[in-house]
Amino acid sequence: MSDLFSKDNDVVEVVDGNVVSSSRDKKPANKKDMIKNVAIAFLSVMLILTFFSNTIMNYTLPQVATQQISRGSVSPQIRGTGTVNAEDPYNVTLKETRKVSGVAVKEGSHVEIGDVLFYLEDKESDELKTARENLEKLELAYEQSLFSGDVPDDVISKVRSGNTTSYDSYQIQLKAVNDRYDAAKAVADAATKAVEYLTDLQNHDKNEIEYQTLTYNYENANADYQKKLIDYTYDPNDKEAIEKAKKEWTHVEDENNRETTELETYKSQVGIGYDQKLIEAKANETAAKKELEKAEEEKNKQVKSINVEIALCDQRDSIKEQKEKIAQLEKESVGASVKAPVAGIVSQVNKASGESISADETIAVIQIDGKDMTTSFSVTNAQAQKLHVGDAARPQNSWMFGDDFKATLTSIKNDKTDPSGKKLLTFKIESTDVTPGQSIALSIGERAVDYDMVVPNSAIKTGTTSKFVLAVKSKSSPLGNRYIATKVDVDVVASDDNYSAITAALDGDEFVITTSNKPVKAGEQVRLANE
Repeated sequence: MSDLFSKDNDVVEVVDGNVVSSSRDKKPANKKDMIKNVAIAFLSVMLILTFFSNTIMNYTLPQVATQQISRGSVSPQIRGTGTVNAEDPYNVTLKETRKVSGVAVKEGSHVEIGDVLFYLEDKESDELKTARENLEKLELAYEQSLFSGDVPDDVISKVRSGNTTSYDSYQIQLKAVNDRYDAAKAVADAATKAVEYLTDLQNHDKNEIEYQTLTYNYENANADYQKKLIDYTYDPNDKEAIEKAKKEWTHVEDENNRETTELETYKSQVGIGYDQKLIEAKANETAAKKELEKAEEEKNKQVKSINVEIALCDQRDSIKEQKEKIAQLEKESVGASVKAPVAGIVSQVNKASGESISADETIAVIQIDGKDMTTSFSVTNAQAQKLHVGDAARPQNSWMFGDDFKATLTSIKNDKTDPSGKKLLTFKIESTDVTPGQSIALSIGERAVDYDMVVPNSAIKTGTTSKFVLAVKSKSSPLGNRYIATKVDVDVVASDDNYSAITAALDGDEFVITTSNKPVKAGEQVRLANE
């Protein structure tokens, strides 16, 4: 039986006369529980916050892909792909438009000279029709020129008979008329100069007579002036002196008048002499110029005759050539076929049965027997430094070719697309399984070698003084492992397109960073892509 009673504000529970509990006894126990609960809650919150903070931080770290260093082989070979080209291939063409009725060969077939390549339909070509039309035009133009009325009879007869004057004969004919013309011109020039000389000389003498006459007139005028001046300068009473002075000036006038009369007579005589000489000189000049005109006419006639003859002979020969062309086209138009003009391997067949062929269109290509095949591709300068002319190359897909395959490096030249950074490798190809136009992949260089430490090329980084890798080191923490990027200097001893062999202070089983989503620095924490 249980009884409850209160004492001093405490509740006491009595069971069968024994005190079981009271509120005063329970109070201390409740404080401990509260402290414990608070501590647990605090730690839980801290754990949650720490977890989320680490999770958030992980998402901000660089994410990296890694690969473990391993033992493996490196094949430091240079690889490239090029198209096989034939040296001086023979392009098969036709000179007229035709239609293919059948194809007699396939690509890769070997043909001998005269083997049929294509069969053609028995149909007149457009070129044959055009050739006949051109012949009609040539013949019409030739006939119109021949009987134009400007062609000498001897030229017409010579051209129609098929004769052709040699250039040496033309040269002799031209020299003869040119010599006659030059001689006539020399005579005419000499006659003209004689007329000019006489005219100039006559004018000179006339001018001299005129000058003397004017001088005498001046002196007479001066004498008359002096005589009149005497009456003012002499003593009027000295009649003797005055008379003497006047007589002296009168004598001067008389002498001038006499000289003037003589000059007039001389002038008349000179005029008559010059006139006669000038008439004769002009007559000579006229005759010489007529001869010059005759020589020039003869020269022009000879030049025209030669030019006409040359033009007519050219027209006549063009008609002959056109007729020969028509005959050949007629021969090829009926029951014709296209035959191999050389022996070799047919590398291309560009037309099928039923297709049309245009004039001068390449319908097939033949790799001539004995001619080389080549292929080329570009490499870096560093790769080219490892090679030498004469090195042998191998096909990357060796199963595609027979045992007779041979590729030899024949030249190393600057690549025109990047002369400073690349070299163009050219190889001579020898194989019965290779045809021009085929794409072929080659490799050249050293054979594969095994190494203890091999990493992808993407793991190799280049510093200012050396090369290095970023190895991933693991560190334990209460919340898991942390990964740190650690720089390790390496020496690259061999490389190929994908892998590099290295030596370094490593155990050989570490993981190295190959790629990352952002730049990674040495000592920086990273997160792995597979976590």
